[in-house]
Amino acid sequence: MAGNKLSAGILWGALIGGALALLDKETRTTTFEAAKKSRQYISYYSGHPRELTERAKNRIEKLKLTVEQIQDDYEFLTSKLEEVKEMTPQLKNILTETKETFESSGEAYKHALSDDTSIGNEENRSDLFLERNRPDGNQMM
Repeated sequence: MAGNKLSAGILWGALIGGALALLDKETRTTTFEAAKKSRQYISYYSGHPRELTERAKNRIEKLKLTVEQIQDDYEFLTSKLEEVKEMTPQLKNILTETKETFESSGEAYKHALSDDTSIGNEENRSDLFLERNRPDGNQMM
C-alpha cells in the first residue's frame, strides 16, 4: 500500500508543479510550442517509419564513432602518461647532472673572474688563497 501512496503522491506533485509552472506566460508559450513540434514529428514519422529508422541508425552510428574516438584518445593519453612516468627518473637524473655541472661551472667562473679582477690587489689574492686552501684540509672548487 505504501508504494501506491508514494506513486500517487509523486504523480499528484508532478501535476500540481506542472500546473503552477504553466502560470508563467513564457513557460506556457515555450511548452505549447514544444508540444506542437512534438505532434508534428509524431504525425510525420508515423507516416514515414523507415525515415525514422534511418535517422536513428545514423545517430547510433555517429554515437559509436564518437565512443570509438574517445576510446582511442583515452588509450593514446594513457600510453603518453606511461611514457612520461618512465621518463621521469631519467629526466630527474639529467636535470640533477645539469644542475651540478652549472653549479661547478659557476664556482669556476667566480674564481676565474675574481682572479682577473684581483690583479694588483693583495687583499683579494690572500682571500682567494684562503678560500681555496682552507685550514681544515678541504679545498674549494
